[in-house]
Amino acid sequence: MRLPRLQVQLQRRFYLIVALMAFSLLSGLATRDALSYRLFYVLAITVALAYVWNRLSVRSITLNVGRRTSQAGVGDTIEEELSIESQSRLPKLSLEVRDVTDLPGYSGGAVVGLSGNLSGYVRSNFAWTMRTPARKRGLYRLGPVQVSNTDPFGLFRREETFGEEGTVMVYPRIVDLSGFDILTAESLGDGRMRKPTHNVTPHASTVRDYAFGDSLSRIHWNSTARLGKLMSKEFDLGRSGELWVIIDMEQKIQAGELDESTDEYGVTIGASLAKMYLEEATIPVGLIAYGDKRYFLEAETGAGQFNRIMDYLAMSKAEGTTPLEIILATEQPLWDNRSALIVVTSSPRKEWAVGLRDLAGRGVRIGVALMNAKSFGGTFETSINLEQLNRLGVPTYEISKGDDLAAALSRRGRSVNAASRQSVPDVGAPA
Repeated sequence: MRLPRLQVQLQRRFYLIVALMAFSLLSGLATRDALSYRLFYVLAITVALAYVWNRLSVRSITLNVGRRTSQAGVGDTIEEELSIESQSRLPKLSLEVRDVTDLPGYSGGAVVGLSGNLSGYVRSNFAWTMRTPARKRGLYRLGPVQVSNTDPFGLFRREETFGEEGTVMVYPRIVDLSGFDILTAESLGDGRMRKPTHNVTPHASTVRDYAFGDSLSRIHWNSTARLGKLMSKEFDLGRSGELWVIIDMEQKIQAGELDESTDEYGVTIGASLAKMYLEEATIPVGLIAYGDKRYFLEAETGAGQFNRIMDYLAMSKAEGTTPLEIILATEQPLWDNRSALIVVTSSPRKEWAVGLRDLAGRGVRIGVALMNAKSFGGTFETSINLEQLNRLGVPTYEISKGDDLAAALSRRGRSVNAASRQSVPDVGAPA
């Protein structure tokens, strides 16, 4: 489908030709020199021919956009299938085709040539697949497709837009973190607190009025018969502990670009940990990230929770203004001695380590993934907190640019000694 959008741009060479035309015309009028008039006529004819050529170059073109990737992960390839055809008798020697997209790192596009019906040296149709690497999570625009052409004299550039706008959702990359063994299912056993959940669990805590969309498995038939109206069961997570992942998205502490940035590494770690604990250990996982807004998910279990976490992280932007120590102080009522907390940060400030000391003193199990911002091109030193975290006995993993995250998160930071390898419940009393 073609959109009725056509643009003509005048190139710099056009203004030079116009200046020469004006000069030759004025020179001819002043001197009656036939050569000046001839130069004016030649330049005028050149401009007219260039305009007509350029106008016809993008006419009678059909461009179709086929399958587009709608979902991808960081590191995957986003593909578009394109085909272009000319019904004109004139050849189209150099058509520039590019997608109008806001996808970070996009450098796609192609230059194609199409023959006219009377020519045989170039195909009159061309099909290809445009491939672009996904280098940052987020929701991005794909299309429409822009076709542009410049006349042989380089005076006019004409652009025409084809197709419709689409979108692609780029999700965080997932890595296998099975070597990350700070918190096990046994260390997060049954606790005292019960929390409501949208999922159906073995623990039914109360009943409520039936709501549209409730499945038959949620209906409590005894209450329905007694009250004379449909009643649904409310479930909770039972007496299990829970894991919380905090991803520090303060803008000032980020370093690097696109997929080689502290921001993207941190989100990859958070998403991978959520997948591991939700799918392998079946532990309730919650998410906190203060980015362009507060991203918060109550700790729950199930595939639906993982999908929600992935959606939140895909849409999050590292544009936060709230320091990590403020986040810990604000959210601390959520955690008790049956909670576990994994902090992912590249902050160089010492205040957040002090906040972790207070939480550890209350029996909260804590692990830290600390990214070395300097290795990502940052100007501040983040490993300064390793020694203090070591004294607290907090298991800490230092991540540098280019690290294999699966390997890096299976070994402790270089400043962490054997004391931090003890069982987590005994950890956390201030040094």
